[in-house]
Amino acid sequence: MRSDDAVEIMRASLALAFPTASAEGLTRAAETLIRWGSEDVEDHLDQELIARMLLDLLRVAGVAPRDFRPVDEDWDGDALRETAARYRTWSHSDGMAPLPFLPRPPDEPRGRRDPGGPFIPDDPDDPFGPGRR
Repeated sequence: MRSDDAVEIMRASLALAFPTASAEGLTRAAETLIRWGSEDVEDHLDQELIARMLLDLLRVAGVAPRDFRPVDEDWDGDALRETAARYRTWSHSDGMAPLPFLPRPPDEPRGRRDPGGPFIPDDPDDPFGPGRR
């Protein structure tokens, strides 16, 4: 598929989700979303990152979160801000709030330090270790 065609398909889908966005905002959001897709960010999304991604898309499209009317009422603008991760695992675009970038997967065990003790790597085979659900 040509990249122009992919942008137009994504743009049409976003127009349904963001009816108050300008044509230019929809194009920017579509191009941004396609770029994130090429970064494979969808492989590691959780609820907090989905909320952050939606807020980022709203900002790129130039839509105020208060103007966002999702089908699921649990995802209104206030709930998005409360739920959204305080970091992102995808590339930054103009209009997005500056936040830390964490490599994917973001919840990968990183080990821990005991107070006054040495670094202890997490055991990846321990199903009850830190960061496991």
